[in-house]
Amino acid sequence: MQQRRTVSPTDPFPMVIVERLVKRFGSFNALSGVSLKVAKGEKIVLCGPSGSGKSTLIRCINHIEKHDSGRIVVDGIELTDRIRDINNIRSEVGMVFQSFNLFPHLSVLENCMLAPMKVRGLAEPEAHERAVALLRKVRIHDQAHKYPTQLSGGQQQRVAIARALCMQPKIMLFDEPTSALDPEMVKEVLETIVELAQDGMTMVCVTHEMGFAREVADRVVFMDLGSIVEEGDPSTFFRAPNTDRAKAFLNRIIH
Repeated sequence: MQQRRTVSPTDPFPMVIVERLVKRFGSFNALSGVSLKVAKGEKIVLCGPSGSGKSTLIRCINHIEKHDSGRIVVDGIELTDRIRDINNIRSEVGMVFQSFNLFPHLSVLENCMLAPMKVRGLAEPEAHERAVALLRKVRIHDQAHKYPTQLSGGQQQRVAIARALCMQPKIMLFDEPTSALDPEMVKEVLETIVELAQDGMTMVCVTHEMGFAREVADRVVFMDLGSIVEEGDPSTFFRAPNTDRAKAFLNRIIH
């Protein structure tokens, strides 16, 4: 069992700072003044009903969605509209989506080598060595020369994780990484993410896999209607949630 972190809200050097974040889609408020800090090495699980703002929050952290107001700081860099700030943050943040987003015309190995060479400027031999090592880490190295369409969903998602890790990010964001998988493939992907957590990677994960949250999370953050309703350590959150909305959510998803 990994040792869980206890993070003070006054931690002077958080990896991520989100302050009073607002994001609108037309007249719909997807995020309504959300504030959150993530410490270096901390593992946070975001949970809540569909449409609660979980995915929007992590997509704003990576500037896939542009927030309307508020403030985001990642590893000391404030996210602004300047391309340089956006690129600097994206180079330090790995993101894994529900869909795998692999390049179908590239092999597994080439998918993993591309960004380190184009963005980080790695020479091909170094990029190759790093890609092979990380494919081995996620236990998919024996498929390195296949193309994404030749792999199962679970294998493709593990390649997507390896590809993100090849950039040596300081934080990993996961947006429901198992929701598009068949049930028998979920376990292999979750095991890979658990191993990353045990290695000390800073992580924010949107998921409905509550068993995973119990095992991995230092903190569970429950969202509803674009706001953070409740947060706490997993044992407290699952045993004795403080709010009626969290209790109702847990009653629906935990049998």
